[in-house]
Amino acid sequence: MKMLIGKNWLIILIAILFIAIGYSIIKKPNPLVVDPTSQQIAKSKQENNKPISILIFGDMMLDRLARQKMEEKGLEFPFELIKEFILGNDIVVANSERSFTSFKSVTVGKKDAPLNFTFNPEVLPVLKKLGFTLLGQANNHTLNFGTEGFTESKTLMTMSELDYFGDPQNTDDLIYIKNLGSEKIGFIAYNEFSYQGLDNVLSLIKKARENLSYIVVYPHWGEEYNLGFTSLQQRTARSFIDHGADVVIGMHPHVIEPIEIYNNKPIFYSIGNFIFDQSETGSTGKGLAIKLILEKNSATYFINPFSIKQTQASLMLNDKKQEELNDLEKNMIASESFKQEVSTGLIKILR
Repeated sequence: MKMLIGKNWLIILIAILFIAIGYSIIKKPNPLVVDPTSQQIAKSKQENNKPISILIFGDMMLDRLARQKMEEKGLEFPFELIKEFILGNDIVVANSERSFTSFKSVTVGKKDAPLNFTFNPEVLPVLKKLGFTLLGQANNHTLNFGTEGFTESKTLMTMSELDYFGDPQNTDDLIYIKNLGSEKIGFIAYNEFSYQGLDNVLSLIKKARENLSYIVVYPHWGEEYNLGFTSLQQRTARSFIDHGADVVIGMHPHVIEPIEIYNNKPIFYSIGNFIFDQSETGSTGKGLAIKLILEKNSATYFINPFSIKQTQASLMLNDKKQEELNDLEKNMIASESFKQEVSTGLIKILR
């Protein structure tokens, strides 16, 4: 009897021991097993903190000589020397100063052709493949083939999975919004040559400021070939910022104009041509690509000068690049610290 009781106690002790060991195994996480919920949270945090890269170009001309070159050498020809630079960005925007339509070009191979332009719709999937995501429409040539051409162009861009924003009359589709990680970014377009709708744009900026974390205003304005900027440009740019814009990046003059820092916000009065067929030796044969890197506490604008030859854009290097940056520094309206930054090819704004 005593022996039986002893055996029972032994069995009970062993059972208790196994239960304790099993409980400790259940409670202690296995380091080789990853909790999918915590993994997703970590991934989400990483994505939210990831820097956002936005590449911004100016005026893009894909008719006239550029269209002729593409017909002869292939649709990627104007971009061949810069396409590696375009890849890998979250947003890539350029000003499509003309509509993509089925209308026949009236400029290819003609001298003194009318300033009525249309782009080959077959270029749209090429732009998508190259990495472009967004095309500006607020300019003085968008309606060269009327509302019919503009409507067709918007349909074709949508079919090619390219976004667009802006309206030549400053009334519709003025804003494009993109959510990237923790950022809610807005692009707002403006066409000075509509001579109407500025109040629409200003009120939209003010309203958007309530919900967006970063606002880029993309105006088409100024005087062609003016290496300075007009007083109207300056008043309008400052109004954009006073109403809530974080940066103003302009085009239309076909040349690079000065940079101003106003209320700690950059104004690029004109970043010049992008793909174009004007004179290669003067100021129309170059432009700027602005690469904006958005981080939690800063926005850094990397300034990339490029040359344009035979409608092809290619990044400037070494002495040529530095010469262009030195010119920007010399003409910049800003403090000495900002000027020194520009001479190294960037502007950094703390948020």
